[in-house]
Amino acid sequence: MSFVRNIFGVGDNKESEQEDEETSEEISSSSDTGFLSNLNSASDFDTSLGSNGSGDPDCSTISNFFGYWKSLVNQEAKFQSKLNDLTKELSFRDAEANKLKFQMEELQRDVFAKSAGMDRLESELKEAQKECETISRTIRNLENDLENQKKRNILLNRELEEKTESFSVSEKDYKSKIEHLENVIKELRTRIESLEKQLQVLQEEKLQLARRQEDILSERDEEKRRIEETLEQAQKQKEQLEEKWKKDFENLRTVNILREQEMLDDFEWKLRDVEQTCKKKIDEKDEVLQMSLQHSQTKETEAEELSKKIENLIILEKELNELKDKTTEQNRSMKTLIEEHEQMQQSEENLKTEVKKLRGLIDLEKENLQHMQRIHQQEILDKERKLQQTLNEKRIEIAMYWEDRLLNEISRLKYELEQIYNEEKYSAVETVRKSKDDDFRKAERQWEQKFTEYLNEVQNLQKALDEKDEYYKNEIVKQQSITDQDIFELRRLIDKLDMSHHEKYDKLVTQHESDLEQARLVYNKKVQEVEAYWMEQVELLNARINAMKQQMEIEAQERLKVLIQTHQSDLEEQWENLIQQKKEAIQFLEEKYISKCQQLQEQLQQQQKSHTGREVELLKTVDALKNELQSKESIIEDMQSSLETLEGGIQVLNQEIAHQSEVILKEKKDYEQKLRSFESKIAKMQHQHENEQEAYRLKYINSQKTYQQTVDHLQKKYTCLTKLFEEVRQRYERRESRQEDINIISDLKQVIAEQEKDLNCINEEKRYFQMRLMALESRLDNRGSSDDESLSNDPPFADCNDAFAAETALHPPSAPHQSHGPGMLSIPPTIEEAEE
Repeated sequence: MSFVRNIFGVGDNKESEQEDEETSEEISSSSDTGFLSNLNSASDFDTSLGSNGSGDPDCSTISNFFGYWKSLVNQEAKFQSKLNDLTKELSFRDAEANKLKFQMEELQRDVFAKSAGMDRLESELKEAQKECETISRTIRNLENDLENQKKRNILLNRELEEKTESFSVSEKDYKSKIEHLENVIKELRTRIESLEKQLQVLQEEKLQLARRQEDILSERDEEKRRIEETLEQAQKQKEQLEEKWKKDFENLRTVNILREQEMLDDFEWKLRDVEQTCKKKIDEKDEVLQMSLQHSQTKETEAEELSKKIENLIILEKELNELKDKTTEQNRSMKTLIEEHEQMQQSEENLKTEVKKLRGLIDLEKENLQHMQRIHQQEILDKERKLQQTLNEKRIEIAMYWEDRLLNEISRLKYELEQIYNEEKYSAVETVRKSKDDDFRKAERQWEQKFTEYLNEVQNLQKALDEKDEYYKNEIVKQQSITDQDIFELRRLIDKLDMSHHEKYDKLVTQHESDLEQARLVYNKKVQEVEAYWMEQVELLNARINAMKQQMEIEAQERLKVLIQTHQSDLEEQWENLIQQKKEAIQFLEEKYISKCQQLQEQLQQQQKSHTGREVELLKTVDALKNELQSKESIIEDMQSSLETLEGGIQVLNQEIAHQSEVILKEKKDYEQKLRSFESKIAKMQHQHENEQEAYRLKYINSQKTYQQTVDHLQKKYTCLTKLFEEVRQRYERRESRQEDINIISDLKQVIAEQEKDLNCINEEKRYFQMRLMALESRLDNRGSSDDESLSNDPPFADCNDAFAAETALHPPSAPHQSHGPGMLSIPPTIEEAEE
């Protein structure tokens, strides 16, 4: 420093004091003002050098750097708030989109479930129709059975008619016999008439027969007694028959009433009772007819006895004729004969009355038989009507029962389907709601954790920034004091530089501009390459995402198709098994029914042959039919149970299909969420890349501005220096050369040589900084291509801070000439050597 002072005036203490004051003023002004704030014109350069020297740009750049840093932090906060708002909007819209998709999926599920329910209902309706057909077939079979039973009843009625015809034939026979008896009576009357004629002839022989009158009277008395006895017996027999008929009629009434009640109670027992009652009536009628035949036979025997007696009388009359001549008492005999004739007339009248009574009884019996036949026919018709009514009622009841059962089953199935659908829907909604709530809670926790982490990071960064601000402010104050002193000493050295230095400087400036242009071109190329690289990656990611979506959709469709095909094949197999089982059961029943019908036909043929074992066989057939009906009902119940089990299996299969579809939908949702997360990450990376590009662009613009400002400032400074150099040169030209001047020139040449060395050092430092900038840019580009997520989480200028911290660690602030910040001009390290 003493050497410089000796050059520019060694003994000027006042000037040194003034310069010290000016340096102190410069320090105070440099701490407050910005970069090149007091430099107004080139003419005021000498005065402005006191306030803004070569050290002043360093302070201004640092202050501008921190102001720019604060503005960047504020901008970052603003952009962060905007990003938070945008993320909230995006999350809200994503939630709305998810809700809409979920609603669409629910609607699709509803449509799928409803279509499945419709298919189920259609299948169930088809099954119900088939069951109705089977039931109608069974009803038809039952109707056929009823028709067969009607035919049997018709056969029985025919048999009854045949029996009635046989009874009518027997009655005709009896009538013919009665007519024969009447003819016999007529013959007897003719004979009586002939006897009367003979009596007229025998009136003459009355006297002859007087003796034998007493004998004849006695015989007649005996005969009268016999006839009276026979009449009394006949009357008793009539009374007994009337009592029997009354008792039988009352018994039949009671039996018919009981049988009617039993017929109302049981259809099969009615048939048996009808058959038994008919048999009993037929047997009773047979017994009555046999009794009437026996009575008629007894009467025939009596008539024969009477005819024999009449023949004896004829013989006696012949004897009387023979005794006409012998007896003299013809008159007496005639009287007696007249009396006898009167008595005979009375007896004949009595016989006639008896015959009339017998005819009346026969007519009454005929009327009773006809009345009984009519009553039986009416009873049979009434019973047939009642049976038909009961059959119709039972048919209607069976049809109503099956209709009610079908309706109840359909309603039950509908209710069960609705319950299952509601339960599945409720379970699916609850599962989705629980999963969404869990995801929302997890997301909230993650956001809260991230928010707390970011807050802690921001607080830590703010603390680090505050510490660095205080450290750099202290260092700036120290450096300003040091640099001001160095600048004051260099000011005088630079005034005496040669024009050669100016030309070298011009060359350096041109080189610097060319280097800057090359750096710009390289930077633009790199930016374009990075943009193209990121665009290609984004396109590749979009293509991959679309391919993944298509693959997932194709796989889901294939799975659904496979499941649907398997389900349809299972249903078709089960349906074929059901149809085969039904066909086999129907064939088995038809074969059984045909075999039993054949057996019944054979039994009917045997019944037609043998009447005695018919009732037992009918009972057996009725029991067999009952067993068949029970077996059919059991088979129908088994079929219904198998159908219910199959319906349960179908429901289980539908539940499995629904579960698998839910799993597929969940997988789809997971993949869609993953794709959304990838898309959001890509969008965030693109946004961060754009923000980084904007930050680099702004940094590059600011660096260009700073470079231009420094270049302008240096140009102004060099113009001022050239003016000073010209003034000094003119002074030196005017002066005469002295030994001291020669020494000074030699010294100055040494200083110039040293300055050239310093300039070379400066160029090397410039190249070093350019290489450092290139390395930083390449490093940032590599990090942007490889670790975008790490860059998205780190705050901006983290690498710069790390680099700056590394430099401060390598070059501590104790060496002020080596503390280089971004955008700060460094003092060459060879200045102290120049002082030496």
